[in-house]
Amino acid sequence: MANSLSNEEVNDNFLKWCDNKGIDFNGNELIIKETESKNRHIVTNKFIPEGTILFKIPYKALINPLNSPIAKKNDTPTEPVENTKSKVTETSENNEESSDEEEEEQENNSTDEWKNLVVVIFQELAKGEKSNWYPYLQILPHSENHKFDNLYYWTEEELEMLSPSKCVNRLGLDKIKQMYNEIQEDFEIKEMTFERFLQISSIIMSYSFDVNVKSMVPVADLLNASVNNNAILQVDDENEEFISMVATKDIQKDEEIYNIYGDHPNGELLRMYGYVEEGNFNEFAELELEKLANIDAKYQDIIDMIDDVYDLEDPLIMESYDVYLQGGIMSELLVLCEILTTYRSENTEDELKSLIRTAFKRVVKKNQISTETKKIIDTLVNDRINEYKANKNNNHECSETGYSKKYMASVVVKSELECLEKCIDLLEKEYEIIDDKEEELKMKEKERLDKKRKRLEKRQERKNNKKSKH
Repeated sequence: MANSLSNEEVNDNFLKWCDNKGIDFNGNELIIKETESKNRHIVTNKFIPEGTILFKIPYKALINPLNSPIAKKNDTPTEPVENTKSKVTETSENNEESSDEEEEEQENNSTDEWKNLVVVIFQELAKGEKSNWYPYLQILPHSENHKFDNLYYWTEEELEMLSPSKCVNRLGLDKIKQMYNEIQEDFEIKEMTFERFLQISSIIMSYSFDVNVKSMVPVADLLNASVNNNAILQVDDENEEFISMVATKDIQKDEEIYNIYGDHPNGELLRMYGYVEEGNFNEFAELELEKLANIDAKYQDIIDMIDDVYDLEDPLIMESYDVYLQGGIMSELLVLCEILTTYRSENTEDELKSLIRTAFKRVVKKNQISTETKKIIDTLVNDRINEYKANKNNNHECSETGYSKKYMASVVVKSELECLEKCIDLLEKEYEIIDDKEEELKMKEKERLDKKRKRLEKRQERKNNKKSKH
């Protein structure tokens, strides 16, 4: 889709389109800016107090299958649903009661929504100026030769700069290719190449919102994201025909307005959105379950037995365990290590279940771990640190800044390494480290003293009885 208009003309046409679509800027003086070092973003030309509605977008202005008809092959196009009321979907962490079937159904629904939105955007781009969203689409990176910075566009050599970060393992290219094939089966859009599909998927990943259905939200998606955001998209309680972007803190004149993508570490920000943010307090590294067997071969057999008998609600056996910059090591790993160090080959199934419950009580309720558990954690963490330092790309500070891949890779690696280097100190501050052997000796000494005390009490009692008889 060729476009000879200047950026200023594209912006002006977009703002006129916003007015025609009923997008309300609530009297705020918001300016679309773009510089050599920064893509389109929004700043305010006047002070905006916390709680102010920055702008309101009617649901009918969103791009999604509810507003734009799509059709599978051999079907007639479905009519768009007008004025469909939707709500911003918040990510819930309280979904532990969901069954595997429910989680699978949710994942399938999410995949279907993604595929439908890919088709909608492709069809609207193909309409050119006839599209109801044409001025908005010109704001997005719609060019067929546009290259994004998310990890789908990195070469194998560039991805190696991120080693040993696990964010590369979550690329999911096989799933992406499967999704493309399913679109071709369902909609038979032969003119959409895999490269074009990847571009549109990258647009969705970087710009879309979950608003009941996955949707493109004009104006809202022009905001850059930051962990220090000053605005958030939410449902307008006064008028449910609109979605509102609301200031979450005072915003000064000439200040940029930032939304937030969520509590993502830099590896995920880079994987999904193609950027990183220094000072990201959501950072975490990962310790792999399989590395426990490198410490002691018998651990794998014990882990398998734990998995067979485990009957508690909170998950325990995971492929990897997060090490948070501010929160330290996941307690589940500490619980697992406590079980590994206390299990004996003669333990029955019921005794193993008892060990599991005892370990949870000790770690989670008493904030205690054994010296043996501490040794395992030290080994896991130090081995992981050495993996980072073994990569020749990570042995020096990157002098590059901005959007360079070398810089972004260095931020991811440096952030994850910092999590690992700090976690032992955090562990020692949060947990009481107990020497079980020393504790056992103390218990035995206590039992000996108790027995001695009881013998003395009985001896004294016999003496008293003799005196009373005389």
